[in-house]
Amino acid sequence: MKRELVLSPPYRRFPALLQAAGDWLQRRQDIVRRVQWGFVLLYYFFLFVPAILPQPASRADLFHSLAGWSEILFWGLWWPGVIISMLLFGQFWCGVFCPDGALTELVSRHGRGGKIPAWVRWPGWPLAAYALVVVYEHLANAYQTPRALVVSLGGASLLALVCGYFLGRGKRVWCRYLCPISSMFSLLARCSMLHFKVDREAWDNAPKPLPRSIDCPPLLDVRRLRSNEKCSMCGRCSGHRDAVVLAARWPGKEIVDLSACEIRAADAFGIYFVLIGLCFSAMYWDAFEQIGPIPVAELAPASRILLLAISLGAATAIALAVAAGMRRRAAFHLAYALIPIAGLGLFAGALEHSFQLLQEAGYAIADTRRLVKFACMTAGASWSILIARRIVANWNEAESPRLALCVFAALTITLGATYFVAGNRLMVG
Repeated sequence: MKRELVLSPPYRRFPALLQAAGDWLQRRQDIVRRVQWGFVLLYYFFLFVPAILPQPASRADLFHSLAGWSEILFWGLWWPGVIISMLLFGQFWCGVFCPDGALTELVSRHGRGGKIPAWVRWPGWPLAAYALVVVYEHLANAYQTPRALVVSLGGASLLALVCGYFLGRGKRVWCRYLCPISSMFSLLARCSMLHFKVDREAWDNAPKPLPRSIDCPPLLDVRRLRSNEKCSMCGRCSGHRDAVVLAARWPGKEIVDLSACEIRAADAFGIYFVLIGLCFSAMYWDAFEQIGPIPVAELAPASRILLLAISLGAATAIALAVAAGMRRRAAFHLAYALIPIAGLGLFAGALEHSFQLLQEAGYAIADTRRLVKFACMTAGASWSILIARRIVANWNEAESPRLALCVFAALTITLGATYFVAGNRLMVG
């Protein structure tokens, strides 16, 4: 006889606690705004002031200068923290903390309120812009150069202000359609274990008089919300019509449940060539060159990074095509299952800078560095394989789900090993 799983009281209370947290965000937007403006002041202080002050004479003086602390906060803490938060909890950074989001929304309330033109809505802008930013930041060594960082992050802030002034009325048009990093955040957030769940039946049957419409900053149709892709998790919709709640789900459920019309070639190519190919190439090109003679050494650094990105992305795409039996839609669906290994690879790459800072401060962290990277790659590979396993469980025998899972697992483990080995070589180099 089957035994029923009985949840202890703390677990039974968890959904109610999440719902209360979402409702609190909705009620206390005054506190959220104060938090946002605190981050605005902190963010731009550490972005612009170090670029004006004299730079430290050597890396040994890093912890004794404002420029050094700016580097520590931006790349040692902020960037790794944002990446892992997107994977686990969704885009709370965007809705609650992001300085660019707060500024573009404020300016939009007092701007011209123009109509959003069709060219702004082209979905390829964020991905293309992110690729340019990644290449620039690594070539200009923006991680260790405050003035180059101003060009990168400060330039994005300026464009967000301009967009807010000319387009929309009190909305975050920049965040929805143009923010470079939104392309990656949209992919990572699909794996998160938190989301705002909409009960469509409760929404449609809500008693009258109906509450006023939701002030959704990224212009989402909340009634039909099914995905974390563009939701900024600001909480303004929580409790609306007693149909929207902050809820938990198993990490990756959204990916498994994607319908055929929700699986997009653009997302798959973004995963192949940017989230995996370009991000890996930019972070680990120096380590890759240590493996042996590079036949394209005469090319410019940007060309070499792009060539490696294209090669890695193409190899990933081919492997998934083989796994899916050359069925395009199935291959694209499996591509989403690579988000955990790619996202944790990006997180581990971001941590490299944190470890470098600790090493320069005199800490012996080589073993810890390897252990953390191994843990990230093991967790990422296991997570991706679990999602792929649930995807192919819906295939029939004619679609060879076992073969697909074997090929996918081999690809995922190879990617994890590549990240791990490249990180070790970078550490030695």
